[in-house]
Amino acid sequence: MLLLSVNTIVKAQQSTLNVGINLTGYERFWEQEPLNYKEIIADIDKLYDKGIKDIRLPIAFEYQFKKKSKGSFLRDLVKIVKYIKSKDMTLIICYFDHTLEKETAFTNIETIKKNWVYVSRKLRKYSNFIFYEILNEPNLYPNKWDEMVQEIVPEIRKKDKETKILIGATNYNSIYELSRKKPFPYKNIVYTFHFYEPFIFTHQGANWIGNQTKTEKIPYPYDSIKMPKIDVKAIGTEGEVNYKDYKDMANKTSLSHKIDIISKWAKEHNVELWCTEFGAINTIDENYRCKYFKDLIEVFKEHNIKSYLWEYKGNFGISNSDKIIDCL
Repeated sequence: MLLLSVNTIVKAQQSTLNVGINLTGYERFWEQEPLNYKEIIADIDKLYDKGIKDIRLPIAFEYQFKKKSKGSFLRDLVKIVKYIKSKDMTLIICYFDHTLEKETAFTNIETIKKNWVYVSRKLRKYSNFIFYEILNEPNLYPNKWDEMVQEIVPEIRKKDKETKILIGATNYNSIYELSRKKPFPYKNIVYTFHFYEPFIFTHQGANWIGNQTKTEKIPYPYDSIKMPKIDVKAIGTEGEVNYKDYKDMANKTSLSHKIDIISKWAKEHNVELWCTEFGAINTIDENYRCKYFKDLIEVFKEHNIKSYLWEYKGNFGISNSDKIIDCL
């Protein structure tokens, strides 16, 4: 009986660490596509059939409210949440705000608070199936972000005392910024980070980054024979430094050392820790992506960290690759 109990506990722990995925598209304010719940549900079905049960849904709330009324938006969001519940899945609702930078700081804090109050009031009865990620990749001064969190969380808790709230650190959900933080004095909090290292590998050829990621066909793990020459446009950028360091960075041991930084912080403070974004651009050779994902997912599981791949469709997507899905 004791052995059975232990095995049951281990299986339960492993099930909570299954890899989730980001269903992207509605965070892209520049496309201004109104939320289409039928499209999202269709993707949820496809992922469910492939064994993926945990979804993160990034949404640029303000841009969605411009395309639809708040009432119409919320009705569609509730339909998605109800479907998640019917499939016994989970959903992170993540607030994207592309205007929140160091320079704008608190100009839209009241709007963010009102939006979360509106959403949380309607969704609180689904607390076993949803999570609120209050803001994606805040790029504020740390003290300003702390003040902002201390305004948003109490507002949500006035309407919803049970649903877990996800909070990341500044500098785009940096593990290093998070490891320097003191946890907030709230219950039902999960701390989050994003991980795209080695950046020269995960973002190779990403034209929106600039010259530092111009070098392409970079293998994972590092292979001196297959390693390409550095692109001349990357010389003199951070990409040159990353290129020189790559031989030491592109392996499971190095990935584990980095994740250990934030894992030790979580254990020290006895808090729950998730990675809500990791990924690699889909122009990379499938074999390299697969090896990278396998190593990183193993590291996450070894550190008891739940993780979400960026993304199902898009530049980092895996929807057209059964091989990559199998890697997950």
